[in-house]
Amino acid sequence: MTNEDYQKIFHEIKNNITFINSSMQLVEKAHPEIKDFPYWIDSMQEVSALKRLLIELSSARLCDDLTLKKTSTEKFLPELINSCIKLFDTTEFHCQITIEPSLPEIYIDFDRMKRALFNLLKNSYEAMKGMGQIRITCCREVSFLRLDLIDNGGGIKPEYLPKLFTPLATTKPNGTGLGLLISKQIIEAHGGHLKVESRPQEGTTFSIFLPFTENGSPT
Repeated sequence: MTNEDYQKIFHEIKNNITFINSSMQLVEKAHPEIKDFPYWIDSMQEVSALKRLLIELSSARLCDDLTLKKTSTEKFLPELINSCIKLFDTTEFHCQITIEPSLPEIYIDFDRMKRALFNLLKNSYEAMKGMGQIRITCCREVSFLRLDLIDNGGGIKPEYLPKLFTPLATTKPNGTGLGLLISKQIIEAHGGHLKVESRPQEGTTFSIFLPFTENGSPT
């Protein structure tokens, strides 16, 4: 099956879930007393979780379909980070960005890379309980652009590290466990790779490596 076929299937399933969710909302509006029924709220939450899971699975299937454009790091990175931060709708979570000057250009799919960075930033945001500052450094490492996202959220438990990019493996309430996996897949689709370093009780560093255009466009 092609990605287009998968997208059609996901779309149809999503439509059915949306219909069920809308019908349940109409029932609740017509009969407010149903919210007192022991399983009603749980059922609503399960439908919402199923919809989120389907959206995540759809994103995971489509991360190979990139629209790559050549751009400079100095131009794309601040714009990308700022657009991600705005999605958190808070004034208590900040980013400090440091970019090494005169870096070569790279090929990126802006929308997909925004998704990858948002997932990583969201992980730090939740680890830091929505407050504080994450440091983002960008430099050249051999033939790759290296982008480090450094937080002080307390780190990741050692026993969880091997499962970090495993689908549906998560310690977060209502989490799908797919966010970090999708980020990894998007970065690898760009011809790069993702590494993680955890400092127990101190924080976590996610390192993104993307090839420069002098190596040719990722295939």
